[in-house]
Amino acid sequence: MSEKPAVLGGKPVFDNVVPIVRPPLKAIIERTLLDYRKILESRMITNFEFVQKLEEAAANYIGVKYCVATASCTSALMLAIQALDIKDGEALIPSFTFPATAHAVRWNNLRIKLVDCDPETFNISAEDLREKATGKSSVIVPVHVFGNPCDTEAISEVAENNRLKVIYDAAHGFGAEHNGVPIGRFGDAEVFSGSPTKAFTTVEGGVVATNDPEIADKVRIGRNYGHRGDYNCLMPGLSARMSELHAALGLNLLPQVASDVEKRNSIARRYMKALSELPGIRFQKITAYSNSTYKDFGILISEKKFGLNRDQLATALEKENIMTRKYFYPPLHMQKCYPELNEDDEAFPNTSYVAKNVLCLPMFSELNDEQVDAIVEAVSKIHQHAEAVQRAF
Repeated sequence: MSEKPAVLGGKPVFDNVVPIVRPPLKAIIERTLLDYRKILESRMITNFEFVQKLEEAAANYIGVKYCVATASCTSALMLAIQALDIKDGEALIPSFTFPATAHAVRWNNLRIKLVDCDPETFNISAEDLREKATGKSSVIVPVHVFGNPCDTEAISEVAENNRLKVIYDAAHGFGAEHNGVPIGRFGDAEVFSGSPTKAFTTVEGGVVATNDPEIADKVRIGRNYGHRGDYNCLMPGLSARMSELHAALGLNLLPQVASDVEKRNSIARRYMKALSELPGIRFQKITAYSNSTYKDFGILISEKKFGLNRDQLATALEKENIMTRKYFYPPLHMQKCYPELNEDDEAFPNTSYVAKNVLCLPMFSELNDEQVDAIVEAVSKIHQHAEAVQRAF
């Protein structure tokens, strides 16, 4: 391959920027606008008819008794943990996660105890979790990283042996399955994100899924400042109601989730088939009995074998008009807002390695084969000119 990559003065693979994500809204625009007109004419624009319909539809889709819609996944996680009524203790959470996981724990005045990740799946390490669960632990908050289902059996075993609650941060997981069971049915509750980067979106918003009526009731109260409508607060809650407009869009997108996830998996297979031919690239492991949403498609870069490190590849792809993301960097044990959790790489070797070497490529259901092939071509071209690109930095 003789053509130079754009970082060396060649022509970019794309004329316009390919985003990291693009919500699949085209097919539902017209009917969503009709719903918006109905909502605006009714003057009932928050936490009313469409929110209730979305909660019922989401519960039916997942197969749980209750779904409670909130303003965000972060507020959903905050309220779900609060519903456990833990007065003191520590929460076991992965260091390889988005900071919101830790924020929700800290909001509940629980101590954070970080757990390393599995180097293959990127999810919480069952082995490290077993070692770190103690009598001081109260709850486990695992994360289905990039929509890849956790080892729920191992997590349940640790929880049962130590009498711990489990609240899954399933922000990426709506539409995923583990052993044929939809994500949302595990633990005491699971919380989903409806932000635009997800396979299922409400533009912004969150959902708590549970079979526990007490958790569902407390989340409903908590999202309305902590009262049932009489302004006599039973708990310090939040303003975390979902608007009717967000719920309407989510309702219209819900029937597309299965096909959207299927398409994302197809795109991931195409990426992997082509990129596996390049040295120094490996992929997140999805077990044979799980189905990921591929909220993100991450590749792990070995600098020695590929010829460039993750950051150099990201910069070179930016010149090709390809957007990428370094999820999740820095991990929690390096976050400035949690100095008490800061540790060196040896404390969390798997997390440190993954966080410093993973790069997420564009992933959305409307990404076509030609675009995927062009992205692969760009990565390949950059690799072929690795020495020259290295000198350019």
